[in-house]
Amino acid sequence: MAACAALLVGCGGAAPRPATPSAATRAAVTRAEGHERARRHDLARAEYERAIADAPDRASEIYARLELASQLAFWGEVAGAIDQLEQVLALDPSIARAWHDLGILRHHAGDDAGARAALERAVTLAPEDPRPRIALAALLWQGGDAAAARAQYQALLALDLPDAVRDKVTWAIGAIDAQQAAGGTP
Repeated sequence: MAACAALLVGCGGAAPRPATPSAATRAAVTRAEGHERARRHDLARAEYERAIADAPDRASEIYARLELASQLAFWGEVAGAIDQLEQVLALDPSIARAWHDLGILRHHAGDDAGARAALERAVTLAPEDPRPRIALAALLWQGGDAAAARAQYQALLALDLPDAVRDKVTWAIGAIDAQQAAGGTP
């Protein structure tokens, strides 16, 4: 599950960010994070839940739910994290980060069809962000759809990528091509 939490990096950059949460909600989340650093998970959970319950507006509720979802994923509570993300998306279906994170978590929960749908939505909402496209390509390749995976990797090459990531994408395209030439599957 630590790998799952590490993948919840969100979709920043090109996608629009949700509106700014209230100072009170940000303060409550900061307190929750402090409890977490002190390994007081019970107090952290209560503070996140209080931040959600006391959120004065939609932006604040979204922010608190996104933060709780990340923490639940870190704790290995995938079902709870999925629930929080689904509630975020019910409030605002345009948040690419939530779709990306939902896709990662659905995959870890064994729902690859749901993961694919969520990651495709994240790619649509944040086409310039490589993270959801990388996750989608890997999911497609792992699921045996090498042609669709290759298309996603190829689309990545049009983005501004760090050299190390570009090298890995180029490697993946070559590996898929070699695999298809040999008549193999992942």
